[in-house]
Amino acid sequence: MEEKFKTIVERIFNNWTGLRLAVEHGMGGRNSHKTAIEIMDYMYEYCIRNANPTQSELQEVLEDLMDQEFNTVCEDNSISEICLHLLKFVTLCQANKSDEIEVELNKLPNVTPWLRPGVQITYKRVEGDSSSSEDDDDDDEDEDMEVDESPATTSRASKPKEEQVDADPGWTVVTKKRK
Repeated sequence: MEEKFKTIVERIFNNWTGLRLAVEHGMGGRNSHKTAIEIMDYMYEYCIRNANPTQSELQEVLEDLMDQEFNTVCEDNSISEICLHLLKFVTLCQANKSDEIEVELNKLPNVTPWLRPGVQITYKRVEGDSSSSEDDDDDDEDEDMEVDESPATTSRASKPKEEQVDADPGWTVVTKKRK
């Protein structure tokens, strides 16, 4: 059943738009694609190694990984949805319910797998990121993201961003932040 669950985890993560956007925009650095594969593999291992994982545990682990590895906070509730699917399928696999697994698996959208070594990812340049060196990138990025320096600065810097996000309902926002 572990091999079946591995296939399910791959399908779930290959369907996750937030992760794909983080990779395409290079939010995890040069090795974003490899990092995404490692996160997928880690979540698989976490699910099968823990006897009864809870959704809150899975969600906390995945949120931490996205924040640490991609400097990304997903505000679209996608992490919760990913963890709900993982928990549902790990429970079905542990109970060895092959028929239910197939029914639930068929409900997931089909997608071309991109979380495999050797798959070419088209990286998209983030708006305002036109520099070629890392030192210059840091200067450009500081203008576009929140920096936790002091409560007054953070508060002022985040208000315009909140207004901008609220102005475009229906869009998924993937933000980039520094540690």
